[in-house]
Amino acid sequence: MGPLDPTDPVEDAELHRRLHCDVEAEVRSGLHNETQAYSDEKLHHAISRGSRRSTDRAPSPMGGLDYGKETLPEEAGNPDMDCGISSGAPESQHTIVEEVDDDKPVYEDPGLWGWLDCLGTVLVNMICYGITQSFGVFQEYYKSNLLKDSTGMAISWIGAIQFCLCPMLGCIAGPLFDAGYLKPLLIAGGSLYSFCLMMTSISTEYYQVLLAHGIGVGLGMGLIFSPSVSTLQHHFGRSRYRTLAYGFQASGSAIAGIYFPIAFNYLIPAVGFPWTMRILGFIVLLFVSASYVVLSTTVPPRKEIALMSPKVFNNPAYAVYVGGACLCSLAIYAPQTFGVTYATYRGVPLTIANYTPAISNGVSLIGRILPQIIAQRVGPINVLNVAACMSGVVQCLWTLTRGTAAILVYDAMYGIVSGMYGASLNPGAATFAPHTNQAGLYLGMCFFTTSWFWLAGTPISAQLIDGKGSYLAASLYGGGVLLMGGCLIGTARWMRGRQVGTPWV
Repeated sequence: MGPLDPTDPVEDAELHRRLHCDVEAEVRSGLHNETQAYSDEKLHHAISRGSRRSTDRAPSPMGGLDYGKETLPEEAGNPDMDCGISSGAPESQHTIVEEVDDDKPVYEDPGLWGWLDCLGTVLVNMICYGITQSFGVFQEYYKSNLLKDSTGMAISWIGAIQFCLCPMLGCIAGPLFDAGYLKPLLIAGGSLYSFCLMMTSISTEYYQVLLAHGIGVGLGMGLIFSPSVSTLQHHFGRSRYRTLAYGFQASGSAIAGIYFPIAFNYLIPAVGFPWTMRILGFIVLLFVSASYVVLSTTVPPRKEIALMSPKVFNNPAYAVYVGGACLCSLAIYAPQTFGVTYATYRGVPLTIANYTPAISNGVSLIGRILPQIIAQRVGPINVLNVAACMSGVVQCLWTLTRGTAAILVYDAMYGIVSGMYGASLNPGAATFAPHTNQAGLYLGMCFFTTSWFWLAGTPISAQLIDGKGSYLAASLYGGGVLLMGGCLIGTARWMRGRQVGTPWV
């Protein structure tokens, strides 16, 4: 039997039948070498295509691999694949096809330890951003009592340094966490934090308060905050409750923002400023000790420690995302930092004005939890984009509020939109990590980059307020940078959506 002519339609069909459905018959007919080479080439090509699609998937919004459906358009309806691949292919090839065609997301149950870990992150956030976002009560107390000879801008540097150092040390604490040093970081950071609060209680000069309350407390916060947030990616990275867990974590600052201003206003007249700071130091020790017990990880640590890894910015979507977060960091918490002073500027009694941070932080619970339930379906970056733009619009309206009732309502409204932003920033950054044990690195680099803008933001607003003698310039400036940051985050959302193949990121 001579070789078949592939240009003839009948003989071409016969050739395909022989190659893919009856190879042994072809071997017996003396065409073993030719048909075997042809079949091997087709089979190798099919396996390589399936392997590339099963291993080179884009990172998903849930962190790690994309568990969505992958299709092979080249193989759909291909008659060359109907016989040889289904009957003569190795068993491993069937596994590849089944994995590629799986369109159901794979979720993992965080279990009891996962939710206990979430509780630990709430406790850490209460003593970190719960305190920094309540700095308005310190601003007013220092300005009218302990540091009354200092300007408002000079005092604002104390809070600005806290805001800066807390995320800045993420570039160190995050990679150290990935390397397995969670517990030592909690011990070192908690001890330093509590000690510096004790030192603040005996400080009488501006430089002493700046060193203890600004730099020392900020360093302690920075060592414990980033590692605690990173543990959520270990327990909830592939859980359907992932964004909800981040929402609970963010609620810690709102809870502390409720009780701390109220407690501060009661403790100062009762026991004085020194013992108020000592009590706060003991609370920090208690919360860090409880977090030490419940915080944990689920994957082996990384062997290499990359304290600074600019390579993460090779992902253009991540770079644009961080750029938008930097702009937002300049002004996102200005109405809360200067909320007490603005209320007194408008004639609100100090006894009521001191409760504006508690009102803003308390209502922000709505913005920190409910939108994260929505984010489980639409993605945290989408929620962050909306939150940044809404915060910009609301901040532009800051100075239109006059009178006690209007100011309190405004503080509640801004607490909701700023709470949405604060709760969505961390899970949005974590989605860019290609693997769970790199979540600390991506969060840390985001924290480090934005921290410089936290440092500059509060003094800029203070200078605009002191220099102009009103809050209008600070209001328009803050609203403008938030809207620009929202535009960049929206661009990053579009870029990330193209990377993972879905707009719900």
